[in-house]
Amino acid sequence: MTISIHHTIKKEENVMISSINRSAVIITPKQTFFNMVANITGEQPDKSVPPFTTDESTIYLIEEAHLDDLDLKERMELCYKNIFFEELDGWFTDKNRWPKDITWKEFTSYFHISYQSMVIDTLDEDIKYE
Repeated sequence: MTISIHHTIKKEENVMISSINRSAVIITPKQTFFNMVANITGEQPDKSVPPFTTDESTIYLIEEAHLDDLDLKERMELCYKNIFFEELDGWFTDKNRWPKDITWKEFTSYFHISYQSMVIDTLDEDIKYE
C-alpha cells in the first residue's frame, strides 16, 4: 500500500509534518456494543463504559475526503462492516456465533463515530504495516 504525501511543512529544524491522503474515523464502542457481545457469549458484560470514553477507541484510516464528498454513511459504505467485525474480534473470537451481517443503523447504535478529515504524519520515517 502506498500513501502519498500531500504537502510537507517544516515546523522545527529537521522536523517535517506532512498530511497524507487519508481521512480517519475514531470508533468508540458504546454500552450497547458490550451488551451485544454479552448476548452472544451468554455472559454478563464485564465492561461498563461511560459515553465517549477514550480508552477503548480505535482509529481507522479511510478514503480521503474531498469538498464534494457524500455523507459519512455513504463514505463508509465499503468499510463499516469490516470495522464492525474487526471490533467484535477484539472481544469475542468465535466467528460461528457472530452476527451474519450488520446494518448501518446497527453499527451506529454500537459505536460513536468521530470523523476527521485531515490526517497528519508528524514523523519523518516510513509507515510500517503489521
